[in-house]
Amino acid sequence: MSLNKQTKNLLWVLGGVVITAVFLLPLLSARYFELIKNFISLHPASAPAVVIFFRFIGVVLAPLPGSPVGLASIAVLPWWQAWIYNFIGVIMGAITAFFVARKFRERAVEKFASLREIHKWQEKIPKHRQFWTITFFRFTSIAAFDFGSYAMGLTRISFKMVLATSLTAEIPWSFMLYYLGGAAVRYSIYLFIFGGAILLVTVLVLKRIKRKKSGL
Repeated sequence: MSLNKQTKNLLWVLGGVVITAVFLLPLLSARYFELIKNFISLHPASAPAVVIFFRFIGVVLAPLPGSPVGLASIAVLPWWQAWIYNFIGVIMGAITAFFVARKFRERAVEKFASLREIHKWQEKIPKHRQFWTITFFRFTSIAAFDFGSYAMGLTRISFKMVLATSLTAEIPWSFMLYYLGGAAVRYSIYLFIFGGAILLVTVLVLKRIKRKKSGL
């Protein structure tokens, strides 16, 4: 049984709300924060598994947010671990999105993301597909890494080019983001929460504006 458009949108919204609430709770509740820290100390493998998985599905299932996962991981993990786990999840998600689009085309892609939004990003892909022009495209589409990955899967750009440009665009800015986030946590958890809240609200507002423009 296929779901209608309104039901799908409602499920995406509910999923996003649940993920946001679960991962931001450690930043708002000292008790929950300590529980998470203690759990991670007893089960070290749980942190990379959870972060990588939810960053992965945040890219493959494009409407779901990934920012709350990143913010929570910076708060409860050393910044370099948070960076590595988030980076792995995002790149794995981008690769998966690329191959889903490349192999199964629009019919499969529309189950995970808005085709209208993906086609918009597809139009922004440079015609002269050289390394630095594609890298610049990846860098400018970091806020929509998921849509950009699906969009490039629908073109003839080689996987090697996509992987190389994705790594080149993702590594510098994400390294700086998690390093500064870790510094903010060390200096003051309240400063981190304030900065993280601003970043999260900004991302959500931008995504909401894009959805309205694409008719979602």
